[in-house]
Amino acid sequence: MSRLDKLILELCPDGVEYKELAQVTEYAKNRVGASKVDENTYVGVDNLLPNKQGKVSSSYVPKEGSLISFNKNDILIGNIRPYLKKIWLAEYGGATNGDVLTIQILTRALDPKFLYYCLSSDQFFLYDMQHAKGAKMPRGDKAAVMQYRVPVPPLEVQREIVRVLDNFTFLSAELSAELSAELSARRKQYEY
Repeated sequence: MSRLDKLILELCPDGVEYKELAQVTEYAKNRVGASKVDENTYVGVDNLLPNKQGKVSSSYVPKEGSLISFNKNDILIGNIRPYLKKIWLAEYGGATNGDVLTIQILTRALDPKFLYYCLSSDQFFLYDMQHAKGAKMPRGDKAAVMQYRVPVPPLEVQREIVRVLDNFTFLSAELSAELSAELSARRKQYEY
């Protein structure tokens, strides 16, 4: 029996409670002037990478206007074309625009990385697409996103799940790099 199984048996004998996002999070409300951001602290939908790959520096930074402020551990989700699965767990503060949903946790009962893993699931993005509006450039429904239900197990269980998923993510990246190097070596060998 794994450590996670033991924790669940001990801390969640009657199962895990699910809550709508609106019960445990909110969209960021604070604003900041465009002059306060640069290519690293501004996050637009264009510099969020598809398939849950995080973000890169922005090639476009607004020069004027008011932007939505975000903090470290907020979750930013690209709201245009949700099927692209653009999501980032903020590693520092900055600002964004209305095309990026900025989710802020309201309770200490929810670990930011655990929520990030819940919202980066294919199940969440399928839900988001089912409620999206528009055909050519579908846009997620902000109200529907806040109705999405997430599990809220005890923090100790959340942290163990994060540890397992972090380890799996690291091993997957390592394996992918090794396979890429092997494929490159085989191509050179074939060309020779």
